[in-house]
Amino acid sequence: MNRSRDKNEDKKMIQVNNVREESGEHVPKVSVIIPFHNAQSHLEEMMDSVEAQTFREIEILCVSDGSEDDSIKIIRERMEKDPRIHLIEQEKHNAGVARNKGLECAVGKYVVFWDADDRFHPKALEELYHKSEQVQADICVCEVCEFRGDGKLYETGGYLQKDKLPEKDPFNKYDIPGDIFGFASNMLWNKMLRRAFIVENEITFQDIRQGNDTAFVMQAMYHAERITTVSKELAYYRMNNPGSLTSQASETWKCPFESYRYTWEQLKKQDDFALVEKSFRNKMIRGLFRSLNIQTSFAAYQELYDFLKEEGMHAVDLEDVTEDMVEEPWMYADLMRMKSMSAGDFLLCKATERMNDRDQLKYTLRRVRRRLAFLLALNEKIKRLKKKIKGKSKKSIDEEGNR
Repeated sequence: MNRSRDKNEDKKMIQVNNVREESGEHVPKVSVIIPFHNAQSHLEEMMDSVEAQTFREIEILCVSDGSEDDSIKIIRERMEKDPRIHLIEQEKHNAGVARNKGLECAVGKYVVFWDADDRFHPKALEELYHKSEQVQADICVCEVCEFRGDGKLYETGGYLQKDKLPEKDPFNKYDIPGDIFGFASNMLWNKMLRRAFIVENEITFQDIRQGNDTAFVMQAMYHAERITTVSKELAYYRMNNPGSLTSQASETWKCPFESYRYTWEQLKKQDDFALVEKSFRNKMIRGLFRSLNIQTSFAAYQELYDFLKEEGMHAVDLEDVTEDMVEEPWMYADLMRMKSMSAGDFLLCKATERMNDRDQLKYTLRRVRRRLAFLLALNEKIKRLKKKIKGKSKKSIDEEGNR
């Protein structure tokens, strides 16, 4: 398989796209940017999902981040059948660098960044594009479903929290300063962004192995003047993928912290950061505790815990957080525990809490089942009674007719 590529080919593609953009000739309306590294296991399924989009005026920019499997072969074969597909190759760096390169080559009015192991509703681009155009949005966010190996979709509310949205549409940080970073996740693949907005604000992806989308999404949310949403599950996120970066979190345990520290350093330079500082702080606290929860080895867990306890929290001004600065009691309680507990004691404490929560949930479910069983039995009695009354009424009518 030929993987050779002229070093000037990427620059040539950018120049050609610039000419296309300036002339208005055959310029797609949406650029779909797909970074991938050794993604052959799921790439076919994902590309089927993209090519099946009902919105046809797109370009599909597939950026290989040093792939060594058959991923490039898969893309090349599809390029022969679909002229909208373009292959961009780079040496192995990370998804953030690949996304930046795809963004440089993109010419669509809007861009989406989709991962190579996910799937999307056939009308995802159509719905996001038309809503973005309707309100001239900088960012459009949709809801998400999760799926596993069996392909069955599961609804989830964590990626777009509608209870935190204002009545105003579109909106920005001045409308929900306390929730501008909390109403949606930092995941990229459920968002469509206006490309000129990204370029004008010089928003790029951090060169980091994991969490490169944190700085990108949070800076975009801060700078956006017009944010909107689509209340439909249009993005389908693959869970339990052993090849995903999340499943390898213990190899990159410091990356989430570095992503939040970098984002904090960038945003605190902004004039109105004080307006949204509480929202940012709460997002960061949640993100750092989540980074502990996703560790796959205790050694990495302890290393990350000790780092956060000894210097990390201080480096991002979380050492002296007061209770009124955080949204939920558990966040403040865990910050206080970290000051005095070892990693093992903290983990045991959280495990005990989760066990108690699980037992409480089981007790609640038992009560619900008992109540439900009573209501179902009562409903059956009512049905039988109605049937009996109806039978007697019909018998009375028949007897009256025979007289």
